[in-house]
Order: sequence, then C-alpha cells, then structure tokens
Amino acid sequence: MATSSQINELVSKLTLEEKVSLLAGADIWHTQEIDRLGIGSIKTTDGPSGARGKFVSDGAKAAFVPGPVCQAATWSKTQMRDLGRLLCKEARTKSAHVLLAPTICCARNPLGGRNFECFGEDPFLSGSLAIEYVQGVQETGEVAATPKHLVDPSFSVANEQEHERFSIDAKISERALREIYLRPFEMVVRGPAPPECLMTSYNSVNGQHADMNQKLLVDILRKEWDFQGLVMSDWGGTNSTLESLLVGVDLEMPGPPERRGRKLLQLAQEKPPNSKLLEAIDISCTRVLDLAQKHGLTGLTPEAARSTRDSPETSSTSKKDTKLIREIAASGIVLLKNKKSTLPLSAKKLDGKQVAFIGPNALVGTPGGGGSASMNPQYLSQPMESFKTAISDLGFHVSVKHALGAVGRKWLPLFSKTQWSAASLTDNGDSREKTLLRVEYFASQDLTGLVQETQLRDDSTVDMSDSAPLTFQVDPVPPYSYRVTSVLTPSSSGLHSFSISSVGDATLHVDGELVIDNRNWTQPGETFYAFGSAEVIGKKHLEGGKEYLVVAEGWVRKEPRPDAGFSAEANHVFAAHPSIRLGYQEQLPEAEALITEAVDLANESDVAVVVLGLSDEWESEGYDRQFMALPGKQDDLVNALVQRVKQPEKLIFVNQSGSPVEFPWIEKVSTMLQAWYGGQEAGNALVDVLIGTVNPSGRMPITWPKRYTDLPFASDPESWPGVDGTVTYKEDYQVGYRWYSHHPDVEPQWWFGYGQSYTQFSSKISKAEEANETEWNVQVLVTNTGDFPGAEIAQVYFWPAGKKEEVMLVGFEKTRNLGPGESAQVDLSIKKRDAARWSNDKWLLKHGEYVFGLGLGVGNAGASTWQLSHPGASWKP
Repeated sequence: MATSSQINELVSKLTLEEKVSLLAGADIWHTQEIDRLGIGSIKTTDGPSGARGKFVSDGAKAAFVPGPVCQAATWSKTQMRDLGRLLCKEARTKSAHVLLAPTICCARNPLGGRNFECFGEDPFLSGSLAIEYVQGVQETGEVAATPKHLVDPSFSVANEQEHERFSIDAKISERALREIYLRPFEMVVRGPAPPECLMTSYNSVNGQHADMNQKLLVDILRKEWDFQGLVMSDWGGTNSTLESLLVGVDLEMPGPPERRGRKLLQLAQEKPPNSKLLEAIDISCTRVLDLAQKHGLTGLTPEAARSTRDSPETSSTSKKDTKLIREIAASGIVLLKNKKSTLPLSAKKLDGKQVAFIGPNALVGTPGGGGSASMNPQYLSQPMESFKTAISDLGFHVSVKHALGAVGRKWLPLFSKTQWSAASLTDNGDSREKTLLRVEYFASQDLTGLVQETQLRDDSTVDMSDSAPLTFQVDPVPPYSYRVTSVLTPSSSGLHSFSISSVGDATLHVDGELVIDNRNWTQPGETFYAFGSAEVIGKKHLEGGKEYLVVAEGWVRKEPRPDAGFSAEANHVFAAHPSIRLGYQEQLPEAEALITEAVDLANESDVAVVVLGLSDEWESEGYDRQFMALPGKQDDLVNALVQRVKQPEKLIFVNQSGSPVEFPWIEKVSTMLQAWYGGQEAGNALVDVLIGTVNPSGRMPITWPKRYTDLPFASDPESWPGVDGTVTYKEDYQVGYRWYSHHPDVEPQWWFGYGQSYTQFSSKISKAEEANETEWNVQVLVTNTGDFPGAEIAQVYFWPAGKKEEVMLVGFEKTRNLGPGESAQVDLSIKKRDAARWSNDKWLLKHGEYVFGLGLGVGNAGASTWQLSHPGASWKP
C-alpha cells in the first residue's frame, strides 16, 4: 500500500499533460492509465441494482438484485450489509474498482422517475441503510462505493425529479437541505466506514450547479464533514472547466472529456500561471492516485497498466448469492391487505385444483427499473412459472392457466428470441447465444464504404454510446452509420406492429418495404435517458410461420435540428451516438376481449393471482411519470374482476412498482401485496410469500398517497415540475409522512412504516432512558402473539410532547424470525443529534418534554409511548 508521501512523489513525476488526463475519463467507464509511470485505469460500473459492467445493454450477464426501494422495504441492516458484500463480488467479476451506488436521495414526489432507485422518503432510514451497504461493498478493500447524487433536483440531494434534470434550479431552504436532502449523505460520510467516492449531480441548487457549488462541496462536504475521498461528476454533469475543479470535483466522467482535457490543459498552460488552478490540479490528482493505489493500480509494469483498460468481464454466482437475492426480494414484499386471511395459500389444499395468473405482469414480471439501474440478468424468475415450479417441487398437482387481461406497456415489446434470429445471417449460421440481431457499422453518414465492424447482439435496445466501435468513441463523435438486421418469424397472422425510437435518424424496412421513416424527427421521447425520439410505430400485415427480413438503418445527425426541442443537452454523451430501440408486437384482441377472457378464467379457477404494475418503461432515469394511475386498462381489469367474479375473495392482487400508483378500487379488494421490483428472483420471492414459505415482513419506506390530487404538487407547477427553469420546494422539510402529519385533513392510503404479517405482534417500549450526554437507550419488547413464525421491525419515532406533527424516525431494528409465543428484546441506542432540528446554522434540541413512540408505521406511532424531558442541547454542523 502506497503512503501519502509516495503518492505525492508520484504526482511530482507527472507531466502537466498527464495530470490533466487523470482528471477526466478516458472512455465511458474508465479513467486514463499512464503506462510510463505504471498507473492503471480505474474502472467504474453501474449501479444500484447490480454490477452491470461496461455495456448499458447486451453486456456480460450479472446478478440482478432487488431494486433499492425493495431493499429499503426490508428495513434490514443485516441484509443490506450482506447485499453490499455480494455487490463487491459482482463488481469484481466485471473487473470494476468502483461501484456507482447507492443512490441515497429522499423521494419527494411519487411521480419521480427514479424513486425506485432510492431508499424511500426518510433521511434516517436512507442513511442507516446506506451505512451498511457501503460497509459491505468496501469491507474487503477491493471495491469503492459511490453514494449519489450529491444535491441534484432531478434525483438525489435535491435530485428528486428527472424533468429538465440537466438544467433546472432547485430552490430549497437550508432546513430542508440539512434535515432531508443532505442528511443521508452526512450520515454515510460521517459513519464508521466513509465511502471512497461520491458523485455530484446534474442540476443547480439555489442558483449554483452542483459541480460548481462551493457551499456544498467545500464548506459542507470537505470542511464540515471532513470527506477525504474522491468526488466525481455524474455522466455528462461537469458544467465548467475551471470552477468545478476549484471546488473539488476531482474527476469528470465520462470520457473523452468535454470540459477538461484540451480545455483544462490550455488554462493550466496560460501565462502567468494560475497558482490556484495548478494547486487544484495537484490535489485532485492526489485523490485519483490515492483511489488507484487502494485498488492495486499503481506500481504496475507499463504493459500491465495498459491492460487495465481491457479487463475481462465474467458472470458468476453461487447458491448463497442466489439465496440472498431471493431472501431480500421476499423480505421487501409488503402485505397491504389480507382481510379474508386468503394468504398464505396452502399448496396441499390447492392439490388437484386450478389457479389463474392474470395481468400484464403475471407471465412476464418486472425485475427492475430503467436507466443506470438496468441490467442484463443471469436469468429471470417469473411469477406464474415460479408458482408452477414451487407447487411441483412440493409434490402437488395444480392446473395453472394464464390470461393477459390488460396491457401495461408504454412502448412495444423488445424483440424476442422466440420469433427473431440473426443466426442465418452470420457466417456458417452462427449458433452462439447472441444471434438476435446483426449490427454493421460504417465510417460514413450514408452506409457507404466498407463495414468497419460487425456485432451480434441479443437485445433490440442497441445503445451505441458505449458499444460502438472504438474508432467512433472519440470527441467529437465522427459521422458514422449502422445497419441492424434480423429475421422475423411471426407466431400468428395479422396486422403486426413495429416501432423505432432512435438517437439520430433511422428507418425500418420489412422485406425491402419501408415501414417506418424516423428521419428528421422533431418529437423528443424518453428512451436513451430522454435523448431518443418519441416512439414511431409502423404496421404491416404478416403471415404466421413465414420468414421476413427486417432491416433498420440509422446514422449520426450532422447537427441537432433547431426545432427539435434541444438545448445544450444535445452535446451530452448519450445524445452524440445514434442509438436505437426496436419494438415488435403481434396483433392483440381488443381491450374488452382481454378483460372478458380474464374474468372467465378467474371464475373457473379456485384462486386467481392478479399481477399489476409498472415497468422499466414507466420508471427510469431520464424522465418522470406524468400520472399516478396504473397505465393501460389495468383499473378496468380490476373493476371487472371484483364486479363479475362470483367469489371475489379468491382474488389476490399483487402490484409491482417502485413508487406509488393509485388504487381507486382498493376498498373492493380483500387481499393485496406490494412486491416492488425484486430483481432476477422476483418471481420466486413472490411465490415464497404467496404460499407461506416466507411470512412477509416488508414495511413501507414511503408514504403511499390515495390519489395524486391530494398532494400540493398537483396544482402548483412551481413546486413540480417547475416554471422557467426553477422548481421551488415549497413544502420545505415536510417530505412524505412529515407533510401528511402537518395536514391531518389528508389521509394517505398507507403510512410510512406500514405493513401487515401472517401473524400478529405485540410490541411496547419497556424502557427509555438517558445513556450519556449524546445518546438515549430505548428498550423494546416484541412478542409474536399469532400462529405463524415471523419477523417484526421495531420502529421508534420521536416528537415534542403535544406536537406529534413534528414526528420523525430516530431508530429501528428488525427482529429475527420469532416463533408463535416467542419474544425478543430490541435495544436501540439513539443519538440525540438524530432527534435535533436545524435552526440558525446549528442542530438544536430545545429544552422540553419529548415522546418516544412505537408502532406499525407513522400512523400508529403512538401505540406505545414513553415520555422524558431534555434540558436542551445544540451541535455545530
């Protein structure tokens, strides 16, 4: 391990050009190696739902873990530590040294596009889980964690929306910043094992871009919190050459550099020398090299240093890892209603009977959200197939049938290998796995000249920002074009649909006939981080069983069209390459016919599991949802089922989403689960809960509104999504349950912390006392008073006596699985500063009477209470 003096000596040996090269990415995921001095390249990888590797789509397979909001719903510190350890191992299979996670924002609005990617709405829950996650990732010293995104109104610290995320300015009070949006970052940075890296965000906060924000990055992060690690920009989120470096953004990502590189070198070479700039360059070089040496990337041979840019990516897992992913997915599932005790299902009682799986997510579920959380999973477990397997493994016979019921997609489905193949288009009929598409690249704007490279792909989302030939991955991106080819064999005859969404221009031909012309498009869409076009659909009558040659062609735009709604964002790395998403859908019956089929199947079945929800098309980085209702005809499906099924108590409803959706029919149903996004084990985990292998112990990490119109954002565009480039956080620190607590006339559907179980628990505060000047000890006794083994979460809240609207979470712990009649004592050490409020530039706990409350969520936080007095105290930031 190199010492500080050795790092300083290494910095002194660098030329100015080499120093500058270290301060920006060499490509989309790597830093620049310097083989002359044996300095290797640091490799980063997304992200929140696994370690994906160097390709956004179609890369090496990886373990797809449950989405972060599902992780948070476990309320389990132990599982978060174990998950961090698993992700460390996963990152190393991708030869990565830095994991770009966790995302520790606080969900402000249920329509936020990346709510699924964070730990919910409460800063204490988020920070507590992040501490465990980061410790798990960094435990062996092999991988650095990167909490993100430090202060961005589009998703994290003030980064709670995707609308205009590259430019919008968030106006936020100091109290809201300190108590809500900065708090999780402060907890993890000041925790027992600080992260080695942090990531800034795109947007501005109170008038200053996050990457140029002196107050946030210097005064708070470096001086108050004493953060010693590396700060990197979000991808394309460096907004200046000089200012970002002076406030301590050490690394511009990705590369080739847009703001640094040549521009920074020119500034550094100016006469007379800018001593502050040169000093900042040295400081940031020191941090980059410190990270490199921690991960064995200094002291290499020149050849070894060069090879770090071309490290292998593999996929491996173990039964232990698979078991953990499944356990976390199941532990996060929240039992919302079980009014008729329909759950758990008895496999024995179902023997010889029929179970229906209905709904858009029943046959093919949703493992996770989109954007940086997307993955190429090792496998996927699906709800219906997992149920079949589980019942069969138990030795019982159950007839399982499926009905779609409703379509919940936003776009046409991606190509499927059951109908598409490029194997016949490759030399000798290539039989390798990646034969869905053949992609050919040309070094021209019009597909002329020699083919520069041919790729075989198995995903019809072709993101060229990281997978185009290396000769095209330079700055500026040269003119190039591509041709995507595949052979389609439809399963049925009918008027079938094709779709394109593209960055750059594109066309699609079927057997030589132009079906889609997406040249000169002007309507922006939401694909490719919102840099792609709106989806364009073309239809053609096809015969089932017949082969059709489908060719899509596209190219780099010479200039973004001035009428296309582009701003400076058009120069972003994801806007520079001509990526394409290709969809295909065979003709479906009319919506009412789908619903009737589902109702008929439910009536003839003994149990019907209805799996509803969203998907990575609705929840993703790059855009927000426009409404809180379930998409498509899902509400119509539910209403038809509860009205037309003769025994509605046999209906079990499951929702898969990463954030709240409206359930206007909720009072009509008796059984419901919130399953979130469970990763590659989502189907197996859901079935574990359905048949009682697992007693659901998930609790809400968010407050679930009844309807969007209840919230202040619905009628105030200044608060959401913003007006004239500014979004004002008028609710101040009243986020989530804090807002509802201050507005007793508005009832949520479910409070933060809510969740039922197959058993019952009796919990009470048995003692609360002062431990010392900085902590209280709170003792909770939990008893399983029901008939089913299960785990409970001791949730301890705090508020000034007589002011319950100021309630806040200050402690929690999940018990082990308790058998019927079994008790457990939970001892919580609660820091007094965690109960303080921000007031006049300090943390303040006023003199007075206070209440500790215990209960099943905020709405029941007074089920057991303990009152004590405090003489008052304050803390410097």
